[in-house]
Amino acid sequence: MKIETQHIPADGMVLSFKEATESFSVLAELKDSGQCRIDDPINITVSILPEKEMFKVKGSISFTVRLACGRCLTDVAFCLSRRFTLRYSRQIPADVHRNDGTEVEVTADSIGLIYFQGDEIDLRHTIQEQVVMALPFRPLCREGCKGLCPRCGTDLNQERCACRVDHSDSPFEVLQQRHWPGNEQDRGS
Repeated sequence: MKIETQHIPADGMVLSFKEATESFSVLAELKDSGQCRIDDPINITVSILPEKEMFKVKGSISFTVRLACGRCLTDVAFCLSRRFTLRYSRQIPADVHRNDGTEVEVTADSIGLIYFQGDEIDLRHTIQEQVVMALPFRPLCREGCKGLCPRCGTDLNQERCACRVDHSDSPFEVLQQRHWPGNEQDRGS
């Protein structure tokens, strides 16, 4: 996934390729730990266009991942895709100014730059980062998932459990039992 900058034509280039999960260290770690299973391959398309002292990289990734539902732990397959646009540079551009003409102190993060050295742009870290950012924060098998019973662990989507619903575990139960000043029931009426 390394691109030699001297081979990028002035009008840019488009690359499409597939990569196995194991070629990305963080993704392989997620897979080995059982947190998710990304079905191979990850489909990647990038277009690279030279812009002054920088290279604009527009890309898209698509892949299938299997995750446990955040409520009932059922294994669910998600087909995910993500688009991204990044700029690679060997240095911060010299002509960064405000609208009023004064210079601005700029960091690479504030203008979305990724630094690279030498004559190669390595897309491996960028692709891995985009895959991780595409993963759902709290995956659900469906919107109305009822989850598991907190007492017996029964999947409430499949069946009702025999546990009695007891509200005494609620931290607000004490508020319902307290007699508050001004409460009509406390005045002896």
